[in-house]
Amino acid sequence: MPSSVLFLGSGGARFVVARQLRASGGMWLRLGGTQIHVDPGPGALVRALSNVPPCNPRELDAIVLSHKHLDHSSDVNAVIEAMTSGGFRRRGAVLAPQDAFDFEPVVLPYARRFVERVEYLQANGGPYRIGEVELFTSSQHVHAVQTYGLHFVHAGLRLSYLPCARYTDDLAADYAARRPDVLIVNVLRYRDETIVDHLTWPLACKLVRDGRPTVVVFQHFGTKMLEAEPPKLAQSLEDELGLRAIAAYDGLELDLETLVPAATP
Repeated sequence: MPSSVLFLGSGGARFVVARQLRASGGMWLRLGGTQIHVDPGPGALVRALSNVPPCNPRELDAIVLSHKHLDHSSDVNAVIEAMTSGGFRRRGAVLAPQDAFDFEPVVLPYARRFVERVEYLQANGGPYRIGEVELFTSSQHVHAVQTYGLHFVHAGLRLSYLPCARYTDDLAADYAARRPDVLIVNVLRYRDETIVDHLTWPLACKLVRDGRPTVVVFQHFGTKMLEAEPPKLAQSLEDELGLRAIAAYDGLELDLETLVPAATP
């Protein structure tokens, strides 16, 4: 079966999410016969069901959270209920860092009983098996809550997701070592004079230059990034590096089986 990633949202940060300047529904992965909803933020269930064609939560194999901040997790319980037919059909898995379950939990105790499996993600963990897919985690990101990058492996394809994080040389080295075919990067801010726990555009570009994925997709844009016109920024980086660079938009679906071979030198 074909593999793809559907962006049910491409926005991040408080103001973009609060005003829904870009949607915030996370990503729907289809990797062979396995379906995974990653980071179901505000509006995730509505975006999934209103997509053309609709995404069917009852076909999900798992929900995965990179971390518990609202713009990544607010719809997790709604998607659990939809995945399990309101709790009447116990199935699927939920994988998330421990603090999403234990300290000020976002995955509610009643909803956990609806799924077959709950997994606490740990730094440099895996493989966590989800259907035909192996999931590995990165080292812990520098962020306000427990946060891990997600590395999905299926039939030789390597798809990495770098969620929110402060840039460090160790972070860049960690992702470069994974040698992803496709790297999805959250780049919230355009530029900053202060050190923050999010990637800015220049630092995201530095990370891509060092890691050289075959395809890089930028998403999770804040207000200033949207004002800077992400498609133009991505095209400029593509021209510079000779790799495929894409700025995600709401509803973008990428066919990984054609995208990666076409971009491979």
